[in-house]
Amino acid sequence: MASQRVDGRTTVASYLHMWLRLQRVSAKSPRTIANYEWAIDVWIVPSVGHARLRTLRAEDVDDVLLAMAEAGKSRSTMTRVRAVLSMALEQAHRRGHVERNVAALTSVPAGPRARGRSLTVHQAKDLLRTAGDDRLGALVTVGLMLGLRPGELTGLCWEDVDFDAQVLHVRRARIENPGGVVLGEPKTPKSRRSLAMPQAVREDLARHRRRQQEERRKAGSRWRERGLVFCTTVGTPIDRWSLRRHFVALTERAGLGAWQPKELRHSAVSLLSAAGVPIEQVADVTGHAGTRTILDTYRHPVQPSVDVARAVMDELF
Repeated sequence: MASQRVDGRTTVASYLHMWLRLQRVSAKSPRTIANYEWAIDVWIVPSVGHARLRTLRAEDVDDVLLAMAEAGKSRSTMTRVRAVLSMALEQAHRRGHVERNVAALTSVPAGPRARGRSLTVHQAKDLLRTAGDDRLGALVTVGLMLGLRPGELTGLCWEDVDFDAQVLHVRRARIENPGGVVLGEPKTPKSRRSLAMPQAVREDLARHRRRQQEERRKAGSRWRERGLVFCTTVGTPIDRWSLRRHFVALTERAGLGAWQPKELRHSAVSLLSAAGVPIEQVADVTGHAGTRTILDTYRHPVQPSVDVARAVMDELF
């Protein structure tokens, strides 16, 4: 982005799209770029894109955030949008295009706090029984028992599954960008992990491999080999919307109502924690660098009442 291309007539929209072009050729991941594009195209440009870059005010940024709050967006979502705008304006400030980064002068509204949830042990068993004869039943087992992200599940390759050592390696994830679905690096360096497989995971993956071999035989020349564990009936990656539709249908068939694939991960965290697994070890299983996200976002009650005080107090008093 050359300085002479930005002048007093440059709008916020045109500047942000110039900034985006630079980000696309940076070392940032496709997932990160897609997040920038979403924030700019869905929220920032429709609200303040017409404004002149040099006259943008903190109050204009407030308007973007207030519109999001009124639309019921969570505080974390508003924070993401503000962070993208702030990065772009900070670069404009360093290059002398604006006097200051006005996004840095704003505060994010409280917003509604999204309520997470977890399957109980009973619900999880019902889901596993229902998923037993489903072509993606093994995906449910792996997600529930090992807490993989949806993108990690659909990015899992057979070479990552070591049946002899009974270990599953998380080395890549499905990433969706404007060019389509691709396989890339997991979300963070900590996300690369090797997990010992519970017996049910080993057995379901072995059955799934036999099922997939039959699907490959039936597909014939239509099969597109990618080495994926969980794929379409012709071997291609599963996009997130197809996975979500399939999973909702499965949970409804199990009598649980509509659940999302990401809630398998929430359930894995909550069930492990409720069973007494230290939160630091839960973070290792799920690939988190620390425990804060686990505590704030992923861990939910899986029993109708908290029983930890009763035995201790009965003993003391």
